[in-house]
Amino acid sequence: MNTTRIILMASLFCMMAISMAATSAQAQTEMPVSYTWTEPTTGTAVDHYVVEHSVDGGNWTEVGTVSTNSYTLTATVGQSHQIRVAGVDVDGRKGPNSVASDPYAPDPGAPGQPGKPITF
Repeated sequence: MNTTRIILMASLFCMMAISMAATSAQAQTEMPVSYTWTEPTTGTAVDHYVVEHSVDGGNWTEVGTVSTNSYTLTATVGQSHQIRVAGVDVDGRKGPNSVASDPYAPDPGAPGQPGKPITF
């Protein structure tokens, strides 16, 4: 193996190590936040729910539909999130929206404990 090839391989290895270190050091910008609610006790049976989302008290935007009474939102760290839901029956009739969830701003917390240092 010639010297140029060894230097090139060593350079690639160093660039990969730097790239991996930069990736693992990036701040977490999104977190899953799970919500659940109770079914309505009046009216027709719910076929599915429409889920709406508000960021920092802004406008409500439909983010999905679910057939169960739970939803997991991918929430941006540092912003306040709320959801509300409405039941829809098999005929497509939408009931009133629920009361909005309490505002929640996800925070991943401080970094966890690093692994044990080893010699190499």
